[in-house]
Amino acid sequence: MSVFNKNDWERTHQASVDGILGPSARRVRVSGTGFSNQDRWTARVVWTLLVRSCGEFRNGLSRFTVVDAVNRANRVRVDDPHLIVAETPDRIDAVAARASVGGDYHEAWHTLWSCRRDLSVEEVYEPLKALWGLLPDWAPYMGAVLHWGNLIEDIRIERLGCKKFPGSPPKMRDLQDLVLKMERKGREDGRSEILSVIMGTFRDLGLGYDTTDQRLALRGYEADSPAGYKLVTEGALKPLLDRAIVLGPKDDLGHFWLAMEVCAAIVHANLAAPGDGDSGDGDSGGGSGEAPSTEEFSPNQGQEEQDAGGDATPSKLPNVPIYKVGDRALLHGVTVEVTFAGLPDPDTGKQSLRFAPVLPD
Repeated sequence: MSVFNKNDWERTHQASVDGILGPSARRVRVSGTGFSNQDRWTARVVWTLLVRSCGEFRNGLSRFTVVDAVNRANRVRVDDPHLIVAETPDRIDAVAARASVGGDYHEAWHTLWSCRRDLSVEEVYEPLKALWGLLPDWAPYMGAVLHWGNLIEDIRIERLGCKKFPGSPPKMRDLQDLVLKMERKGREDGRSEILSVIMGTFRDLGLGYDTTDQRLALRGYEADSPAGYKLVTEGALKPLLDRAIVLGPKDDLGHFWLAMEVCAAIVHANLAAPGDGDSGDGDSGGGSGEAPSTEEFSPNQGQEEQDAGGDATPSKLPNVPIYKVGDRALLHGVTVEVTFAGLPDPDTGKQSLRFAPVLPD
């Protein structure tokens, strides 16, 4: 078995990324145990803001909500975009070495295809309006949309990357197998929950890597939850999976709209809540495979908005009143109730507010 020296191998990460993006397009740092991509992810930031706006500040869908989130997302700046790749052991075997290259490719593909541009209000608001009626109340599922959107975006970029760079599929298969092996260890003590089966099946069929470990994982999903497996392979999620597989290189918002449809389909199937926490798929830090949490963009996508390049979730706001929808205040001697509460500016606490007078009983 081939074995590589840690220091020699780590020097190849920059070359792997340069092969995708061009010389020195993104600096690569070797640190920790995971892979991540620090950049200006405006699509992810705008959805994080919408989650916060609808949840914490109790706003419903309106043009004001979207304008507030889009304007804030477009103000995000990242001074030092870079990729972080996992440290390797002192000696690394050939399979793990190829898998680590797959992680490099995955991060570089996010830079190539995931949304880092300014957004317009209309391209966010119009699809939201069209999909909002799929559920009577989106508030419990906004975080789940972010979670599923990350998973679908991973399918999109890896499909695009394997097609554009024909030497990459063997590395991506090794990376996927590494993820699956780690997940399998985590499931040895019991059966997978139905949501884990749904997400794992959707993810793995979406990525499309046909390996022995992958076939074993799919058989395990089917055995653990036949209903969850069939929801993806034969039921309401099948046409949505088919659409995820063919998302194009310019469709950098499509994963969010498709994620809304997925979450609504799961709710209507009444098998499980869509979920936005741990899917049971593990957290290898690898680029492909795992159903991402809300950490940095890529396998993991930004713990908080500031990790994705945002600045609207500060550790401490200024000592000023912060209003939410439904709060009341006295304005020029008239009691008013807040009907829209914009997210507070992280430096001043200033909010965009709309309110209506409270009529006497």
